[in-house]
Amino acid sequence: MSANRTIRTNGKKDSDNAVLLSNLQVIKDRMIFDTCTGKFHQVSETAAYVIRKLQDQEKMPDIIVAYSERYKLPLTVAARDIELFMNDIKVK
Repeated sequence: MSANRTIRTNGKKDSDNAVLLSNLQVIKDRMIFDTCTGKFHQVSETAAYVIRKLQDQEKMPDIIVAYSERYKLPLTVAARDIELFMNDIKVK
């Protein structure tokens, strides 16, 4: 899973590199379009999946279970992957 941006969910500015989660559109499971800046970002399919779940305001335990089932991973591996991803994108 990969993304190298700070993603804001609360509307507060965290850094100049931050984007608002609601401004992102997932396109074909590999591209993210930031409607505010007009920029496209290439991400992994799994990153796009987690971003969609976050946009749907799903609870983290539910995201972990869904991710685990979709990618046929043990829950511990899914939880670790998502935790690392969340640290990478710095969701606030």
